[in-house]
Amino acid sequence: MDFRALDTLGEITVLGVVAITVYALLRRFRPAPESVGAPLQQLDSIDPAARQTVPDQVSHGYLLVPSVYISAILPITVLIAVYFFMRGHNLPGGGFVAGLIFSVGLMMQYMLSGTAWVELKSRLQPHRWVSAGLLIAAATGIGAWFVGYPLLTSHTAHVTLPGIGEIHLPSAFMFDLGVFVAVVGTTMLIITALAHQALRSTRFVTSGVVTPPPPYQEDQ
Repeated sequence: MDFRALDTLGEITVLGVVAITVYALLRRFRPAPESVGAPLQQLDSIDPAARQTVPDQVSHGYLLVPSVYISAILPITVLIAVYFFMRGHNLPGGGFVAGLIFSVGLMMQYMLSGTAWVELKSRLQPHRWVSAGLLIAAATGIGAWFVGYPLLTSHTAHVTLPGIGEIHLPSAFMFDLGVFVAVVGTTMLIITALAHQALRSTRFVTSGVVTPPPPYQEDQ
């Protein structure tokens, strides 16, 4: 048995439980209408940004230039995540680190463009990533039983491909893939749960009366 893999499997299981718990608690939480007022920046009649929605600010407002930078940074973040994922079997890196790097790229999108804009562009559905990652990692470990080895025993197959030559295909690759998917799912599940609180606490000020915004559609 690979005890490092067993330790990692326990870690991503705990992360998944924590993420689902945080999501469940925050999903039911509703800030009081009087608890959050509109910031002064949104009440400034001179600043054009005060009259723009977040999608307007990103598409042609003052957030246009940062949004272009973020669009360029996200593919670079993905490449760095792939690099650390591929080198992690024998060197520092692996699915855990790659998952965190990839999540940072997504979090930058949320921080700059806002929750509503990001979720209009993509449907990550992180709760499904959590379950898929745990299933992939557990199935990889249990698969060793079917060939007569202890749970989570790592094995490397040597395959010769035309034009490429011999390559090594370790079973740890699939385990790391499960770790990567689970880490991205748990991180983004917590982040989106926190981001949705900002939508719920937004208040529109009309004639001096604070009124709640239209209801936000929760992820199914």
